[in-house]
Order: sequence, then C-alpha cells, then structure tokens
Amino acid sequence: MINLSEAEVKKGVEDYLQYAANQGKLMFNRLNAGDFIEVRGGSRRRIKGAEAGTADFVVYQAGEVHLEYMGKQKGPVVPVVFVTYIECKSSKGKQAPVQLEFEKKASKFNCRYAIVRGVDELMEVLKRE
Repeated sequence: MINLSEAEVKKGVEDYLQYAANQGKLMFNRLNAGDFIEVRGGSRRRIKGAEAGTADFVVYQAGEVHLEYMGKQKGPVVPVVFVTYIECKSSKGKQAPVQLEFEKKASKFNCRYAIVRGVDELMEVLKRE
C-alpha cells in the first residue's frame, strides 16, 4: 500500500468525483469546515464554512426503489437519492471526536458515511447495491 498524505487523498478523490460528475453519474460538493477571512483590496470579509467535524465531500447519486411483496414488484418505481459523506484520511489518519459526532448525525438521517484512504476505496463506497 502506498502511503499518501491527506492532501493527496483529497486531491485524488476530488479528481475522481469530478470525472464521474462530468459523466453524469453523480453530483458532489467539497465541504470546508470552519470560518475564513477573505481579503479583497482593503476590505476583509468573514465567510462561514461548514460546522466543525463535517466530512470533506458530500456525494449525491440517483437511484430507484422497487417496492416488492412476496417477491413480486408492486406499485411504481420510486426515485431516490443516495447521500454519501466522504472523509479523507492519510494511511494512518484517525477521526477526531467532532468527526465521530458528525458521522453519528449523518447516520441518523440514513446517509452513508465513509472514510477513504485512496480512490480505490472511494470506488467501492460509491457502488450502489
């Protein structure tokens, strides 16, 4: 296994997600936690980011649910969206307590949450089954 820094993992994940988005397979957003100061000319502006502990990316994938009763499809096919939060870590990186709390929150809303250490792990996570 290649030891990648967290920044290298994020770059690879973002490149892969952009490629998949360009093919129409998903939508994604890069989430930045914390507050930022933007300086333009002589003015400063505070920009509020996502709450502390928020995952690095959120991915939206279209899907559908087939309602069945006794092995036979009943009713219409129902469109759904799969929401997956992706946390990027280096090969030895661990979740901070605030990240564990965010994972619990996301799970309460039936969102998937995954820690990935490379694009190969991301590809497995994004398979819908």
